Amino acid sequence: MAFVRRFRGLVAGLALLVVGAPTGAGADPPGPHRVIREFGVRMRTSDGIVLVADVYRPDTAGRVPAILARTPYTRTGGAQFSAGAYWASHGFAYVVQDVRGRGDSEGEFEPLVHEGRDGFEAQGWVASQPWSNGRVGTWGGSYLGWTQVLSAPLNHPALGALIPMVTPSDPGGFWPMRRGGIVLGMLEWALVTEGRTVRDVPGDHPDLVAAYRSLPLRSIDERIGMPSRVWRDYLAHLDDSAYWAPRSYQHRLPEARAPMFHVTGWYDGTLGGSLENFATMRARAAPAVRDGHYLLVGPWRHWVDTDSRSRTLGGIDLGAASRVDTYRQYRLWFDHQLRGQANEVGSWPRVRVFALGANRWIGAAEWPVPGTRFVPYYLHGARAGVPAAGRLAAELPPGTGGTDRYEYDPSDPTSFLWFRNLDSGGPDDYRSVEARRDVLVYTMPSPPRPLTVCGPIRATLQAATSARDTDWVARLTLVRPDGYSQRLTEGWVRARARDGEFRRSPLPPNVAVEYQIDLWGTCVVVRPGERLRLAVMSAAFPLLARNLNTGGDLGAETEGVVARQAIHHEPGRLSYLTLPIIDRPNWIPKP
Repeated sequence: MAFVRRFRGLVAGLALLVVGAPTGAGADPPGPHRVIREFGVRMRTSDGIVLVADVYRPDTAGRVPAILARTPYTRTGGAQFSAGAYWASHGFAYVVQDVRGRGDSEGEFEPLVHEGRDGFEAQGWVASQPWSNGRVGTWGGSYLGWTQVLSAPLNHPALGALIPMVTPSDPGGFWPMRRGGIVLGMLEWALVTEGRTVRDVPGDHPDLVAAYRSLPLRSIDERIGMPSRVWRDYLAHLDDSAYWAPRSYQHRLPEARAPMFHVTGWYDGTLGGSLENFATMRARAAPAVRDGHYLLVGPWRHWVDTDSRSRTLGGIDLGAASRVDTYRQYRLWFDHQLRGQANEVGSWPRVRVFALGANRWIGAAEWPVPGTRFVPYYLHGARAGVPAAGRLAAELPPGTGGTDRYEYDPSDPTSFLWFRNLDSGGPDDYRSVEARRDVLVYTMPSPPRPLTVCGPIRATLQAATSARDTDWVARLTLVRPDGYSQRLTEGWVRARARDGEFRRSPLPPNVAVEYQIDLWGTCVVVRPGERLRLAVMSAAFPLLARNLNTGGDLGAETEGVVARQAIHHEPGRLSYLTLPIIDRPNWIPKP
């Protein structure tokens, strides 16, 4: 029942990702101010809905800048209390507001739909308070990151700076699906946020494991005993681009003018959103706006403020440099942007990323890092169930190449190793998964000198299937000298969504089709004796809901078929992994 035991921490994890106030060794200490607290402060929106907030502010006669957090996880928890005390002690007003339809706020909760306009109006309301100096910053992670980026393009005059942490991308890029594959974490989140209060998923539910394996997908919530309107609505609109349009923001984000400090971790299950948002703003925002964007990526999961306090993750020692006082980083940012203080923010590299393996930090002006060489490594020679057979090489496959084959049976899906929350794996050892007969494994030779692989990762597969639809999953790992195959990152594409998330492209059986799989990115130094490995499979359960290979309604189908899969590596049909190589990393002190 390991699945059940690990599921138990879901709600605690949500609380941590929301704010995670600083505690423990090395945490930024409280400031000098006494704190005034006002609970249940009401704000009325332009359409007549009352939103309720708690306000923490310093006991001072002067007007102060404010930090706004808008949450669906209710504003009254202990973590918010601690965060409010922290910010107010440092001379900021801290306003935490229940979003529409959650907690004490009126209206109906429609995830993402109202956050743009409601956030814009909340910024103006905060700026108009008698204790406010008219400067407002926004802050928070995960859904609280969404509340910021959805309202940022509206450009309220009071908005001075943002810190969107671990912010998911648009629907289709991650939530509730990624490249057509349904993320089961969507159900967990929907169960927690159903209704007005945070609901605790019963971790000792005797039928929980059976529920996640049950079909159809749309009935899993009932099997758990916690019906969810959001879960069913999402499954009913998977291919409806008009439904997702008001829930999307990335096409408008370059219109935002306020500076942003993007924060995420290499093991964050929403990593791709932060990486893409930073790169997009640096490339497409107005010239005067571009230099106001910064990126910090540590060796952390979705709970960056918790993981950054420890030097270990998943039993792996990441060194002293992995411990970062993230709250101090946030405070420096707001001191600089909202108060105009000349501090170390002015000398920050715009990109600071942690290099796994070396356990050091790299600084750069852009993402990808300028000067990166994107090198194709070709796949060939794999045999299912024989991890040592396949090769990942910079040279083209010898001779005429060939085809590597396996079978994917959705009744026995390939495993994803996970901890605490389905969207957040860690640096786990994947040897047991790579030895399965439904996995192809390709391993590169050990480099003669340290090799820095740092940037976006992409796999290009020439692949064929006997099925009407199927999934292609690619995972990159670092193989240590003792054989430990440490997960770095993965990505996938559902065959029907290969031409776009909201399009159904018919799949010709047993015909090779090109698939582009975005593995988001990583930063790792491969040392002599170590090797990089790519594993290809057709499931990552229970992170990714199983594809039954039928091409039918993903929410309604109940019967699967076995798919016979083929990866081609021959002239004219080459499969390869594109790795970003940095020849001269710019090593910097830790943040």
